[in-house]
Amino acid sequence: MEFVVLPDHPAGAEALALAPSPGVPRPKVIEHHSGRPWLVGDWPDDEIVCVSAGPRRLVLLGCAKVRQDVLAARLGQVRSLADLDGPARLAAGSFHLVASIDGDVRVQGTLSTACQIFYAKVAGVTVAATRPDALADRIGASVDEERVALELLSPFGPPEPLSEGSVWRGVRSPRIGHCLEIGRNGAGRTRRWWTPPAPERPLGDGDFVREALFDAVAARGAGQPVVSADLSGGLDSTSLCFVADRTDAAPLTTLHYESHGGRGEDLTWARRAAAELPRARHVEVRPEDTPDWYAPLARTPHDREGPLMFVRSRATVEHQADLVSSLGARRHLQGVGGDELFLPSVMSLHGLIRRAPSVALPHVRALRSRRRWSLAKTVRAMVSAPSYPRWLAGQVEELATERIWGSGAYWEIEPKLPPWITADAAATVRRQLREAVAAGPEPLSALPAQHEMLWINRINGTAMRRNSRIGARSDVTFHAPYTDDRVLEAVLSVRLADRVAPGLLKPVLARALDGVVPAGILHRTGKDDASPALYAGLRRRRAELLDFAADTHLARMGLIDTAALRRMLIGTHADTRPLMPFDPTLACELWLRAVSSAGTAAPAPASRTT
Repeated sequence: MEFVVLPDHPAGAEALALAPSPGVPRPKVIEHHSGRPWLVGDWPDDEIVCVSAGPRRLVLLGCAKVRQDVLAARLGQVRSLADLDGPARLAAGSFHLVASIDGDVRVQGTLSTACQIFYAKVAGVTVAATRPDALADRIGASVDEERVALELLSPFGPPEPLSEGSVWRGVRSPRIGHCLEIGRNGAGRTRRWWTPPAPERPLGDGDFVREALFDAVAARGAGQPVVSADLSGGLDSTSLCFVADRTDAAPLTTLHYESHGGRGEDLTWARRAAAELPRARHVEVRPEDTPDWYAPLARTPHDREGPLMFVRSRATVEHQADLVSSLGARRHLQGVGGDELFLPSVMSLHGLIRRAPSVALPHVRALRSRRRWSLAKTVRAMVSAPSYPRWLAGQVEELATERIWGSGAYWEIEPKLPPWITADAAATVRRQLREAVAAGPEPLSALPAQHEMLWINRINGTAMRRNSRIGARSDVTFHAPYTDDRVLEAVLSVRLADRVAPGLLKPVLARALDGVVPAGILHRTGKDDASPALYAGLRRRRAELLDFAADTHLARMGLIDTAALRRMLIGTHADTRPLMPFDPTLACELWLRAVSSAGTAAPAPASRTT
């Protein structure tokens, strides 16, 4: 799905000529009430909901579960763009919302950015699009080399609010919870329309979380001949499979990919779950039939949006999309985001101890035992309470320090510079962080536990969006119902005391799906990790990776030291931690090669100052 959104302005036609929907020879067109072009692009006929009321138009593009008559009735009551804040919450699923109200335009994606918008000034007016590179091409935008330096930060790129930027100059995206509004004069602005709910709702039997999950899954199955889903053996994907089986929206096919590097417990749990889902078709894929991580590097990604997070598994995503398509499905469900929603975090306890100390203390003691913290370290973690700007300022000087694993984060996982970054590039990163601090950044929520959930939800949603672009070649999209707005809101509203429970891995999920998922599966207390697959890929692909590192755009731009990168690839590592900074570096380099192969010159080194 790709489209551009044009203002109800005479210059819209000129902007359309400059920014047609990319790769769509005969795009679909929806007009404003005035008759001017409004939405131009390509989308499946079963992934659009259109309602109108006089000069007002409202379109949902994506997987949306909503009563069209109710939506139309609410639209009839709308008199301004701000009046759409309520109707925007009526639908479940994952979708773009685009509205034209008496010539004013509103555009927004999802909180997770699984559906995201970008905007730029084209022909003198603001134009929105689903792809930043489509806008960059039409305005002649170059790569922002300083932004590329930020993208080298591990494990997930730069912190808020820098994480909302674009690698293309002149192209921007709204912050989480903000929409883009374009007036009849063609001028655009962003406005915050959503704030996270306070964590004050008793969980009870979890009915509101359960309903949100069922609606999210049903939105993907509606009208589909088949829906496929991961059955990895982990609790999150397994739970979605049982929900999908209960919705009866479409027949279910499950996929289990056996891990490279040896079998763990997940295969046993996946088979146990499959036995409880007799109506579904179950497919197991052996390691020898699938690509390993880091393969094949020779295939340069064609997605020019920006560096692809988790690029090491790109070939696996392509393989899975082909397999899903061969099984007759167009939408594939994944359990991505479940850990971040349902695993009680250090920051959940940090917030709980301030609200209900007697409830929190037993869980803090259990956390201390599990992570083998000293009493002093535990107290520091629970007492620390810097503001978000102060926390961000502290990261500037800590970028190069070794991360203390298992210590938890305060607002976010601390960003770290890769050991092979050059001194000039490191200075550029620090300067950009200092500028962000000086601007007085606001957190996504005043409560660190809520900010942390929203921040990681964006990372997961972005991965789904980019993976769907990979799957588009096979006409397959990837979906993570746990990242949906309505699901996220439901879990954010749960009071902190109900997010923890003795002996339960994920208490909120366990309560919500009690009776849906068999108890023996729902109360699982452990999970496999991905280390064996990473080691297996590195062993098999080491020579290719060394060739890859020998001549890079990043080195020619003055961003990385090739010798230091090669030392990491050649070395032996007792655990995977030294390898983590390699992923962002790999992603940035492959993206730069894609940009260069498309005819856009790689940026020259910038002058950098501290």
